[in-house]
Amino acid sequence: MPKKNPSPLPLEYSHYNLPLNFPILGLTGDQWFLPDDEITYLHCHNCLEIGFCHRGNGELLVENKLFPFTDDDISVVCPNTMHKSKSQKGTTSDWEYVYIDTGMLFQDYLIPGYDKASLFMFDYPDFPNIISGREHPALKTLLLLILGELREKKEDFELHTACLCVSFLIELARILPKESETPFSSLKTRLAIYPAIEYIEKNYMNPIKIETLADACALSLTHFRRLFKAIMHASPLDYVNRVRVHKACELLYNTEDPVLDIALAVGFSDNTGLNRNFTRIMGCPPMKWRNRTRAVPKKNMEFSIFHT
Repeated sequence: MPKKNPSPLPLEYSHYNLPLNFPILGLTGDQWFLPDDEITYLHCHNCLEIGFCHRGNGELLVENKLFPFTDDDISVVCPNTMHKSKSQKGTTSDWEYVYIDTGMLFQDYLIPGYDKASLFMFDYPDFPNIISGREHPALKTLLLLILGELREKKEDFELHTACLCVSFLIELARILPKESETPFSSLKTRLAIYPAIEYIEKNYMNPIKIETLADACALSLTHFRRLFKAIMHASPLDYVNRVRVHKACELLYNTEDPVLDIALAVGFSDNTGLNRNFTRIMGCPPMKWRNRTRAVPKKNMEFSIFHT
């Protein structure tokens, strides 16, 4: 069971531009060493993250949950979920990672209507963010095959990798908790707000009314507000603003657009709304964030606007 970690930490955002025809990215090889730096901030990204610890041990912090990890452990972090990990003091650990757009993957490689992708959209109190590869050897074998394909890139590796990822995710779905004593962690309850999450992702740049989100979920306004906050640990408006800030990060890093233009492009009505929410979520104003991220060299910057 994870330990609680109630302390709030600053948030940084990473965006992985996965190609439409192959919605999978591997960070593989022997360069992905996790240091023992203290966790002073959290980050999140736009797709499912799966990691494998080849060597070492340490801790993974996911939202307010703290998990120990060791070699042969598998980490699973849902999209837009705040997290960070570190190795045990005085050591480093050796990891490889896979990033997957599960919606796109399942849509392309499974029959219509077979929607297991939604299982991996949300973190929740019982979600197993660290899974023992020793206790689940089939899961470990599939993940190692995926990493091998992404590392070696042999003929037709994209097709083979995609099929292996589907198999891995179906195997993972089998071990996910289906029900819980926690009132808002049952799958049926979580999926009730999925239409709102999907609507926000597609319409964040436009004015969004909470009533529209509630209608999309076929829920009363009062019940929707209560359910959304219980599941996402944020009000619908706070979540919309978080998505808009994340989108602003992409534009701040990848364009020279003025802050006002970016504010309007992501759905804020003026500079003030972006500045206020950006500073609250990211810990500094937009221009300071832009200058800081561009000044510090980052690995794999072609995949990530702020990957550390």
